[in-house]
Amino acid sequence: MRAMVVGGGIGGLSTAIALRNAGVDVTVFERAGDPATTQVGGGLHLWANAARALHALGLTAQAEAIGTRIVRTEFLSRSGRPLAVWPVGEIADALGTVDLGVSRADLQRMLYESVGPPTVRAGAKLTSFSQDSQGVSASFADGSDARADFLVGADGLRSTVRAQLLGANEPTYAGYLQWQTVIAEGASLLEKGRELITFGPGQRSVVHHVAGGRLFWAAIIYVPESVGGAEPGRKQMLLERFRGWPEPIEQAIERTAEEQIRGLAIYDRRPVRRWGEGRVTLLGDAAHPMTTNTSQGANQAIEDALVLAKCVQGAPDVAVALRRYEEKRMARTRPLVERSRQAAEMNAWRDPLRSWLRDTILAIALPGPGLRDLRQTAAIEL
Repeated sequence: MRAMVVGGGIGGLSTAIALRNAGVDVTVFERAGDPATTQVGGGLHLWANAARALHALGLTAQAEAIGTRIVRTEFLSRSGRPLAVWPVGEIADALGTVDLGVSRADLQRMLYESVGPPTVRAGAKLTSFSQDSQGVSASFADGSDARADFLVGADGLRSTVRAQLLGANEPTYAGYLQWQTVIAEGASLLEKGRELITFGPGQRSVVHHVAGGRLFWAAIIYVPESVGGAEPGRKQMLLERFRGWPEPIEQAIERTAEEQIRGLAIYDRRPVRRWGEGRVTLLGDAAHPMTTNTSQGANQAIEDALVLAKCVQGAPDVAVALRRYEEKRMARTRPLVERSRQAAEMNAWRDPLRSWLRDTILAIALPGPGLRDLRQTAAIEL
């Protein structure tokens, strides 16, 4: 069986590895000229569920080599009031896995090296595809064509594959920009193994370590969509907005050169009833983009890859197998998309009364239903 994966990001490369492990001959088509370096400027939390999926893909050692273990995730209010502590290291240990902070760039490079450059065709921008009862044909901007038994659209938020399947429409702006980076100068600012998430009026911050003694930080502010993420003076703006916050976000910003800081506008889409048709399906942000409030976007893309490969392995009818994959993953990702959107809406509250109300809700929900949901999310069998 042969597959085409359109998109060579975290989801697409994970899919290539999973399909290859399942005995599928796979080629990845990535529009960027250098697929090893498409992820820049930030980090992510690889929760236990994604670490378990990477283990199933045979990538445990590689993941641990590029990550730093997170032992606990702490939630604070802007005033320094403790809201909750999640023992994420204990949860991972109980499942026989790990919980890691990683650099997006490191994860991208690790997956690319695991796939192997010969599997990835760089500079390949998809323009359209067509399918018949025997397979799928894809056309690219350079005039080339390719054909396989099925096609996976893992080409991100503004997916070309999704647009042809479901129609072109814009994603929904979540209301905030996330300025972020990874710095080598901030390792001493935070105790190793600790992730700190702090909530303020229409703002929040996230800080944790990644490999090599480096520190990832993100500063989130609810602003109009028109605000640019690379405007001059952004470092000073962030320092002013996070002045006096619980350590170490202000100190981390202070130690970062402005050119290292990049603000990303965050989007999602409401869940839909179908991701594919015939021999074509979607995966990752092309299928279920979600806001960063639950930190599960990349994690779910890795899970998608594993489940897709399990569904198509040895399947006599690939279209039926793809629908089975979609059914499983829609049931898994829909609640996460909706929960993340609800959190985004609540985190936008900025007046004193509603900010106090949000902190009160979080102090009740995070150590109760939130922690219970985390345990269930981490332990799910894929």
